[in-house]
Amino acid sequence: MKTKGRLYRVVAVLVLFSTVIIANAASSAQPGSEFDPLVTKSYVDEQIQKLAEKIGSGISTGGSSTKTGSVDEQVVDNLRSDVRDLTNLIIDAYIKIQSLEKQNLELIQKLQTLEQGFVVVEATKGQVVVLGAGSEIIVRSGETTAISGMYGGLADVSAGRDLNTGETITNQHLLISARDDGRGIKVVSEISYMLIRGSYSIQ
Repeated sequence: MKTKGRLYRVVAVLVLFSTVIIANAASSAQPGSEFDPLVTKSYVDEQIQKLAEKIGSGISTGGSSTKTGSVDEQVVDNLRSDVRDLTNLIIDAYIKIQSLEKQNLELIQKLQTLEQGFVVVEATKGQVVVLGAGSEIIVRSGETTAISGMYGGLADVSAGRDLNTGETITNQHLLISARDDGRGIKVVSEISYMLIRGSYSIQ
């Protein structure tokens, strides 16, 4: 009976630690800040030792204290190891959640950019318009040439072919950048006007 009681108390301690750690990991505060301090190994060891001493010296139940004897060191060591593993697991999960949230935000921003429709863009001689993945461009005036990316050329949808670096772009043709790998156009004339839908940058 004493063994079962001791096992129940160990499980209760593990559940208590799990709840505290999960609550800290789920907090919206920045990890490591004063509002969400990370749990250190020394802190976990200290708390486990305190609980082990309490269990070994007796636990108050219904107003009385019952002597249970010293806790098996192996049980404490196993508990300490389990808590460490659980702490690492929760921290890894929290980091992955943060990464997924960042990716989700980036996707939302891209969708918002696409929903804005085509915008008029002006670029001058020598400037390069680098397109993001899925961005569309129509050169309305001026002379421009294509710039290939690391994995391929700029898709000329109107002509049904890819344009490689240095090829002249036909005005009024719809062009699409399949990837965010440096594809875009270079302005050759003094000035060029174009319509762009999606993400882009001018260099």
